[in-house]
Amino acid sequence: MAEESFIKEEAAAKISVYTPIIYVVVMITALVVFSVVYRRRNVKHLQEMKPFFPENIPREIYFQLKYQEPKPNDKVLKAALIRRGSEAIRRMMKLRENQQHVKLLYERGSIGDELFLRHQFASKIQELELQELGLEAESYKQGWAPTFFAVCQEVTFNEALRRRVKAVDERKQVLSAEWGLVVESAEKKVEKKVTEAAT
Repeated sequence: MAEESFIKEEAAAKISVYTPIIYVVVMITALVVFSVVYRRRNVKHLQEMKPFFPENIPREIYFQLKYQEPKPNDKVLKAALIRRGSEAIRRMMKLRENQQHVKLLYERGSIGDELFLRHQFASKIQELELQELGLEAESYKQGWAPTFFAVCQEVTFNEALRRRVKAVDERKQVLSAEWGLVVESAEKKVEKKVTEAAT
């Protein structure tokens, strides 16, 4: 018994006071390194991820006009900002329309993680875009943001209506051409039967 307690005391005496401190430092360093590597991989993956929407051209036009020398008239910049806002609202509406369907498809396993993440990422980007638009509108005129968003929404609805009318006109032309072919072939059949009956 005396020998066992002597061995335990000797082993305890050999363990330095610095050992637990070194252990904690090593564990914290390992966690920090893991966190940095993990975040870099996530950022790299997000950068390589294909965007949900194509390039935002009205946004690019606005920034080109804003930083152009000489600076254009404020009315031109406001019009470009309204165009940019209408595009942001259109994209946000599309995302909200599809949100429930994307979530349902993801829960059922019909779509993969990447598409679901792209949708979530696009939603966050559009929310930030709308916040930035509000700040930009306030920079032109104090209190203009609510009116600005109402105008942008009106522009978005008018463009959607214009696209639908254009689609109806195009469909009308296609159907007219198809119907014209059907009518022509029916007329040819009638003429053929008339000529056969006459002979």
